Amino acid sequence: MSPEEARFVDLEMRYMHLERTVEELSDVVAAQSRMVEALVRELSQVTSRMKGVLDANATPGTEKPPHY
Repeated sequence: MSPEEARFVDLEMRYMHLERTVEELSDVVAAQSRMVEALVRELSQVTSRMKGVLDANATPGTEKPPHY
């Protein structure tokens, strides 16, 4: 094998490795994106429930006057 051929084969191997790495990283990013979206939905639901609980507990006449 000539030095040019060896260099070409080396470059092809590096390219294949980089291509595989990019695909793996893309899969990881996609999975993280799905997880973030799920967590945002869950946080929104929890926030909504907390607001409901706080609103239900804030009935008039149950708060202490400011001088207490």
